[in-house]
Parts: sequence; structure tokens; C-alpha cells
Amino acid sequence: MDDTTYDNYIRAGKIASRVLADMRKKVVSGATYLDIVQQTEQMITDAGAQLACPATLSVNTIAAHYTPLLNDISTIGDKDVVKLDIGVMVEGCIADTATTICLDPAYDDMNNAAKSALEKALKLATPGTNVGEIGAVIESEIISRGYRPIVNLSGHILSSYELHSGFSIPNIKTDTNDTLEEDMVLAIEPFATDGQGMIKEISKIQIFRHIAQKPTRLPAARKVLSLAKTKYHSMPFTPRWITDISPFMLDSALRQLSDSNAIYMYPVLKEAGDGIVTQAEHTVIVRDRPVVTTRI
Repeated sequence: MDDTTYDNYIRAGKIASRVLADMRKKVVSGATYLDIVQQTEQMITDAGAQLACPATLSVNTIAAHYTPLLNDISTIGDKDVVKLDIGVMVEGCIADTATTICLDPAYDDMNNAAKSALEKALKLATPGTNVGEIGAVIESEIISRGYRPIVNLSGHILSSYELHSGFSIPNIKTDTNDTLEEDMVLAIEPFATDGQGMIKEISKIQIFRHIAQKPTRLPAARKVLSLAKTKYHSMPFTPRWITDISPFMLDSALRQLSDSNAIYMYPVLKEAGDGIVTQAEHTVIVRDRPVVTTRI
């Protein structure tokens, strides 16, 4: 990794950590989901960075991939457990980080289980580590505190303009030959739950990503595909960002592009046993002394 690339990862991480710290204070009872994510995204762009993905706000039994659309009037409840997950990009270098805000202190212990598992996992982000060891540490720490890790969610490798690249970073003990190399960039993200320890997809789709250029007769679909590839750099995007196409035509365009496998859909992910979910996430550069880019 050259100095410029390293500096961009550090800058992205610092922006992400500051934004997340500031936005934690805005997650209060009565606040709207839409206002929280729009403020989050505005802070990122105001800092001179790009969005690596839509800000997501996954509440209670929802584990991931929930970002409100423009007609979403949902508000934070006074006992909610809220996961705020953001991605920040500087010249293609990404910082991915998340925090959980427990408005009900009954879930503080579960939140601490995810955070403690993350801290132990980060120490293993060194060259030569088998990623199965990372998963084993995460699983052991969460179980030791009386909760379950979510077995079918994992961390991931980050690379230039790619949010998910290469192999996964498991949250449970895993038999694998995947081994960390110096200067790999990882997003490690343990999830803890009092449910089954599994997630399932639900039908709500609010995030998409360009995967292929496909012919389409619908002008709105051609416009969405162009935006997805060029403006959003084939990174995840949300229909909320596209305001110059009518909602009806936008829905039609997204359905057509999904059906033709031109865009990838990210379903909202829910805990299979209706358990509450907490999450902690940092981005780390693999070194003999791991560099956590998203820690203030």
C-alpha cells in the first residue's frame, strides 16, 4: 500500500468516526429514521468524502440493510435498539463502521458483548492470521456473555471502490484456508442476539448495486443504470437518492433492472427468531500492529 492510499484510508476512517460519534447523539426517541440518515449522509459529503453506501438504520430485530425511503415516517421509540451503519469513501478508499445505541439499558450487556468481541478480533488483524481464528474469538466472546453470534452475517475485505471484496471475515469458528496478508483492509463486524443467531431476508428492498450493463427499452431504467455505474461507482445506492424520476417510474425501472440481473438487490435482514440484535464494526488495516482507521 503506497502512502497516498494509506492516507486516504486514514482520512476516510477519521471522517467516519467523527460522523458516527456526532450522529449517535441524534438517535433519540421521536427522531425520524429519514432525518437521521439524511443528516448522516450530509455530514459525510460536507466533510469532502463520498458515500460508500447508504447510511442504514436497523432497529431492534432488524439486523442490517434498512435505509428509509423518502416516504418513510418511522420514528425512534423510547426502548429501541438502533444500529447505525455508515460507509465513507475517499478516492475509492473505504471506511465502514457501525455502532449500536440502546435506548433501553436492558440491552447494554448485549451491546457490550458485540463491542468486546470486536475489540478482541481487531487484535488478530495481523499478517498470517487464519480468519477462522477471528471467527472463533468473536463466537467465544459473545457466547461467554450469554448471547449468540449471528452465524450467517460476516465481515468483509474492502478494496478500491469495492465494499465487499475477496473472502468474508466470519463471526463464528470456521474451517478455512483464508489467511490475512499485510495491508489488507478489513471490516470486522460482530452481531450479538438473544434470538436464534440467524438472519433471514424479508421482501423489503431499499438498497441496490450495479452489476452489469443490460439493454433496456425503459428510459428511466437506462437513467438508473447510468447513475448506478457512473455517479455511484457501482457501489450500493438507494432509490431515495434519485429524485428526478417519478416514484412509479423509478419502481418500474428498478424491477426491470433487477429482473434482468443488471442490478443487485440487498434485502432487509431480520433475526430469524425475532431476537434483538446489536452490532459493532470497525475498519482495520492488517499490519503487525493493526491500524484501526475508524477509531477516534
